[in-house]
Amino acid sequence: MFRFITPPSLSRPGARSAEFKPGSSVLISQRLLIATADDFGASIEVNEAVARAFQEGILRFASLMVDGPAALDAVARARAMPTLGVGVHLVLCEEHPARWGLRLLRETAQRRRVEEVMAAQIERFLSWGLVPTHLDSHLNVHVHPAVFPALVRLARRYDIRRIRWPGGELRPSLAYDATGVPGQAALACAYAGLRLAQGWRAHGIDLVRAYGMLRSGLMDEDYLVWLIRRLPPGLTEIYLHPSQEPASAVAGRPTPTHRCVTELRGLLSPRVRQALREEGVELLTRARPVAGGPMRRSESPFPPKPAP
Repeated sequence: MFRFITPPSLSRPGARSAEFKPGSSVLISQRLLIATADDFGASIEVNEAVARAFQEGILRFASLMVDGPAALDAVARARAMPTLGVGVHLVLCEEHPARWGLRLLRETAQRRRVEEVMAAQIERFLSWGLVPTHLDSHLNVHVHPAVFPALVRLARRYDIRRIRWPGGELRPSLAYDATGVPGQAALACAYAGLRLAQGWRAHGIDLVRAYGMLRSGLMDEDYLVWLIRRLPPGLTEIYLHPSQEPASAVAGRPTPTHRCVTELRGLLSPRVRQALREEGVELLTRARPVAGGPMRRSESPFPPKPAP
């Protein structure tokens, strides 16, 4: 069955964390974080942001769009950064996911086509010599009840052990900023319903709760610091859409596909690093480039303080 990487009880001060391995049923008492950038390959500016956030910030994973305009540039950068965990960011629709999802429920041929498209994107990723650490999708449409079973079949076929599961962020998002309450609540309820509809019957797949859907484009420095101090125990993914393009700074409420320098600044922020350190939240990193291989806690996501 699926394993949600969440312990049954709150962590205690000084409690030791267990290693997280994909496909394991390890319970984790400490707070661990996966920091991911989506849309790797969407543009040179996004690719530059991913590289910089990995080299200078807290980013440890990226999700690659294999058909993105700058996908080959992203592949070259991934090869140059072998410890960056790279997964497949499946693109099944570009906009209007609700409309797309309703059509999918009605059209059997379209559902078969979706599995073929996902398989083709994974195959293209593999053809570049990369080993995927995880699967997720543009606009999170992979959790659709007509898509998810096919995704699980593909995850088994290609030995990909981790799938993103958006959910659980409504309360912290509204506590931080109640703007857009109806839209946030509706989206969160829709995804919760999809989660209940799945039946959870897939061996060896880890579903990791992920925050980022409700504040896409708004995962700025202040929110990241606030959220880190309130992370639940266990393993959580935070995903962002960073870009190096200066003109992309968020002025108002962005669209769900917004890629912005505001989120890059959050990944690079010393305040975010400090919050992780003070809260004892550890970053997960790719241990080695082996299919289905373990991920481990970073020995230290921060440079040691110089001796006085």
